[in-house]
Amino acid sequence: MGRGSGSVTLYALPASHPCAAVETALRLKGVPYRRIDMLPLAQLVAGPVLYRGITVPGMKIDGTRIVGSRAIMRRLDELQAQPPLLPDDAAQRAAVLEAERWGDEVLQSAVRRILDAGWMRCPRSLEGYATGSHLPIEARRLRALMPLTARLMAIRNSARDSAVRADLAALPSQLQKIEQWVADGVLGGDPPNAADLQIGSSIRLLQTVCDVRPIIDAHPAATALTRHFLGPQPGEVPAGTLPQEWLRDASGAAPAPDS
Repeated sequence: MGRGSGSVTLYALPASHPCAAVETALRLKGVPYRRIDMLPLAQLVAGPVLYRGITVPGMKIDGTRIVGSRAIMRRLDELQAQPPLLPDDAAQRAAVLEAERWGDEVLQSAVRRILDAGWMRCPRSLEGYATGSHLPIEARRLRALMPLTARLMAIRNSARDSAVRADLAALPSQLQKIEQWVADGVLGGDPPNAADLQIGSSIRLLQTVCDVRPIIDAHPAATALTRHFLGPQPGEVPAGTLPQEWLRDASGAAPAPDS
């Protein structure tokens, strides 16, 4: 292990795509860590105390606190150089950083809003996404909180109906953008780079929305980025949850800005 190695703690939420990206990076690099799962929205209260942030993932490395998947990825490359998450070539590095930024700032938020819309309409589906996690609450109490949790997350993430419809309308062009990056060699390598993990984790999570899965499956090069993640993504939003007119928006609509 490289310089600065030591105790690593990952603070995460179940079914968080950026947390999955960081956890996969830790495993690829062989960095030992412990994961602490928090309840949804608990990061708003506990995050500032634990790792000085209100989003996930958060990380503590030998007492140093880091917030956000991109910042953590940079620190992991310092901690353990191999395999690198960014290429050495300056032009390639710039392209990967841009794809990673887009995956973090654009795709990640869209996926979050679409999931929120599904959970709002089918709160019981939230339980499946907690499978395998270690939350500090009994399952029956978690079940009782699901409708309120779904509503609060939708408010937190601005998952209004109009926003989700726009996200779905933009999704085909976003998947085409990803496939172009694969064709250009920015994405799709082995071992994966930081952008592969950032974008692949979002696609993998969005595949759990059954209504949206056929749209994703029509873009195999983009779907292939999910191969870097171990096992199936737990949880599923059942088919028929999202309004059909929203899904029709996903064909033939103009892309949203910065899509």
